[in-house]
Amino acid sequence: MTMKATIEAFDARAEGCKRSVEVSPQRVVIARRVDGVEMRVALAPEHFQGVLLSILTMEATDFLYQVRLVHADPELSVTLADCGDEADATALWRRWASALRLPRLVERADGEIEQDRAAPRPANPFERRRGRATLRRRNRFLARRKMGRPEVPAAAGEA
Repeated sequence: MTMKATIEAFDARAEGCKRSVEVSPQRVVIARRVDGVEMRVALAPEHFQGVLLSILTMEATDFLYQVRLVHADPELSVTLADCGDEADATALWRRWASALRLPRLVERADGEIEQDRAAPRPANPFERRRGRATLRRRNRFLARRKMGRPEVPAAAGEA
């Protein structure tokens, strides 16, 4: 799964209070301009702690779900999406975590962050189909061959 996104995000210290973030499975590039100096920081996804799903309360009945890429340095954390629908936010959260190969994190009500322990769903149902595992080990012609039938040895007295 290859996901790529370019996100314009709020940055209080940048000129115009904006920064541009490019996210892909290979790298995350954060670009901003501070005091007339153009800055770009490129990080491998492995430098991030994980993909966080948090819930922000807008009103008593309205919720905003936020999917973020979390780094130890809060300046380098990136908001990937804001959703009003829980199903959409959960789907994005799982896809980003899978694409970036990072752990899924959940923010609890008291601000505590913990790793999601739910069993991951299989990414592709066709991976379980016959032949997929054998095709990695054998060329396609050997994978197509049928198994031989065992020959029954003739008894010693028969001929």
